[in-house]
Amino acid sequence: MKTKIASHRLLRVVSLASAPLMYLSDIFLSGASGAESFALSVWWSLLILLLYPSCDAPLLPSAVATVAALGAAAVLKCFAAPASAFICTGSALLLAFGVYRCVKRFRDIPQLFLISSLWPWTLEHLGLLHMSAFMFTGLLLCAADGNMAALSCMCIVLPAFYALQYVRVLRRSTLFIGAKKEELIKQGQRSAGYRMPVQYVDSDTRSAVLFNEVVKIMETKRPYLRDGFSADELARMAGTNRLYLSKAINFHSGRNFNQLVNYYRIKYAVELMKKDHDLRMNEVAMMSGFHTVVSFNMAFKLNEHTTPSEYARGLKTCI
Repeated sequence: MKTKIASHRLLRVVSLASAPLMYLSDIFLSGASGAESFALSVWWSLLILLLYPSCDAPLLPSAVATVAALGAAAVLKCFAAPASAFICTGSALLLAFGVYRCVKRFRDIPQLFLISSLWPWTLEHLGLLHMSAFMFTGLLLCAADGNMAALSCMCIVLPAFYALQYVRVLRRSTLFIGAKKEELIKQGQRSAGYRMPVQYVDSDTRSAVLFNEVVKIMETKRPYLRDGFSADELARMAGTNRLYLSKAINFHSGRNFNQLVNYYRIKYAVELMKKDHDLRMNEVAMMSGFHTVVSFNMAFKLNEHTTPSEYARGLKTCI
């Protein structure tokens, strides 16, 4: 976790450092230090910031795209390319990265229907508006070529735009729908996963095949009833490792391992309660794999949206 946070911070630092480095390179290589050079340097650092990964995206594609952006800038600087070449190259790179990210998002269609993915998709969707605004500033830079008044204006607008983007990246915000609505979305998805049933996935992707194997194991062998059942044990039973197992479970069910185990334990507890209405709650809890009645009550409430006692009374009234 610390490595991931450090890597995210490194990407932000690279973005912050790119603007002054590009501006200084202009001064030393060509002696140019005007408004156009400053605006173009800020614009390119904005490009790197827009390559930043979304909240659930892997770091590697963004890191590769960032290295490509830095390499492209270095090549263009060496050949003393005009501002239009920088803008065309940067826009093409960002467009290619956007297409790649969209293809990755739509590769596994079941993810689209998970309520737990609502917030990442909100960030991605509204991120397109930020990309569009970025490319529009590039067009303005091209149009301002040679016009000192327009370039001076861009030297004010672009740093302000960069500051907004940095806040967006740092806070994982949209800057469009408001902080209150963003928090409502996050709160909604935190509990939404418990409302979705765990079921087989109609897909032949690697993660789907693995998840279907997990569902089969949980439904037929019921390993969650054993004391000390762990993610490592389930990974061995499914013929994979813990990392791939966790990703498959989270991707196709919107739950982590412990939440998945509790889902099946509560499902089993409901079966017991339906078969024998005279069972006490502590007996049901122990028979379902829970160590304490408190943890059983909490898991039952989250999955069934009622307490075990209320559920049991409801069963008795139906007799």
